Amino acid sequence: MANPDIMIIDDDPMVGELSRDLLTDAGYTVALVQDSMEALSAIKGQMPRLIVTDIMMPGISGMDICKSVKSDPSLKDIKIIVVSGKSYQMEKQRAFQFGADFYLEKPYDVETFSSTVKNILDGGSAGAALQQGAPEAPAALRGDEAAQASDLAAGQVRVTVWGARGLPPVMPNSASRYGRQTSCVSVETRDNLFILDAGTGIVELGREIVDNKRHYKDIWICLTHFHLDHILGLGRFAPLYDPSFSIHLIGANDPEKSLKEVAQATFYSSFSLTRQQPKAKIDIYEILEDNYELLPGVKLSSMYANHPTSAMNYALYLLGKKITYAPDSEIWGDATAFQDYDEKLGGFARASDLLIHDAAYTDADYEIRKREGHSGLSTVVDFAAEKAEARELVLFHAHPDYSDEELDRMLADAKARVQAKGFTLECHLPAERRTFLLQGQI
Repeated sequence: MANPDIMIIDDDPMVGELSRDLLTDAGYTVALVQDSMEALSAIKGQMPRLIVTDIMMPGISGMDICKSVKSDPSLKDIKIIVVSGKSYQMEKQRAFQFGADFYLEKPYDVETFSSTVKNILDGGSAGAALQQGAPEAPAALRGDEAAQASDLAAGQVRVTVWGARGLPPVMPNSASRYGRQTSCVSVETRDNLFILDAGTGIVELGREIVDNKRHYKDIWICLTHFHLDHILGLGRFAPLYDPSFSIHLIGANDPEKSLKEVAQATFYSSFSLTRQQPKAKIDIYEILEDNYELLPGVKLSSMYANHPTSAMNYALYLLGKKITYAPDSEIWGDATAFQDYDEKLGGFARASDLLIHDAAYTDADYEIRKREGHSGLSTVVDFAAEKAEARELVLFHAHPDYSDEELDRMLADAKARVQAKGFTLECHLPAERRTFLLQGQI
């Protein structure tokens, strides 16, 4: 049979033939494959529109079939329904991770089976709740309903640092006045919430939102890149498990993995930190270096950072204020015709009301750690004042090995450099939950 609508892969003759008969009666052309070892060649030869596969079969498992199909560019558009007697939530997460469009538990309801298949064929989704957008998609995001009013007045912008440390190879036993959580910064207005990175700091932010009933209908999470310290807390962000929220996940793809793959691994992998499926609506927006309108009057600009992997810097414009976020960014301080990153970033960050920039190392340590993707203190201070002409500088991504006393000295050195050079720049090295309140335009 050439090009059937549906291919059923099931080693159980009774279940396979029942599924075939139900779908044939519904008007579909159906092929049945009972030997899983023949499944992939049959799929490539017949190119069905949809596959219905069992998980536990001798030979090749349904999960392996799902993964093989979705990783093959010539087959990836084929819809897949996984049917299994394994009712574990973890198995459902694994199925969605490997690209399944629906997970159906055995024994399934024969009265609704055909309509379920029709819904998936017609474009319905799996409960995986991931929708991939084109690069320009963020411009289409529009919130039609106003969020519940927060404690902010009209025109106010609150920036809160929930995590600002690097991730150590060994978790420290010592406490720190500056905190130990990794990268996460929230930007709030009375009506909207934007989150920059999803390191471990986002966990406490999520609890704050849920516990204090800060019910923003839409939440934007902008990931700079996929290093672990910037995504580790994403799966434990409490609003993900509340169906009243819509989460817009924004970021750039990396050659090693796409934003969608990161989301699937975070929410549906058996190795992820979460043990339940998200209930919020999740939209995926894969972006490039460009300008995007997230909401009327809210613009997000993105620029590739000088850091290993496809990392982004972000500039968020709202209520007449500009907040630039460059948590993993190495400023070299010696721009040449072959290296213009400092100049380009200077233009990108110019006139920032708040510049949040990588300052991982003291000057002495930076001399040893050059060209690793993070910046030294003095170079960042000079850049913020001279090239970016920022009003305030937040020293970010402090090395996890630094003690509180070393961090105190870093902040003191930054302020001394500002004074010695006559800069009009305020410097901060924030503790967790440190807030910055900006008065914007109403």
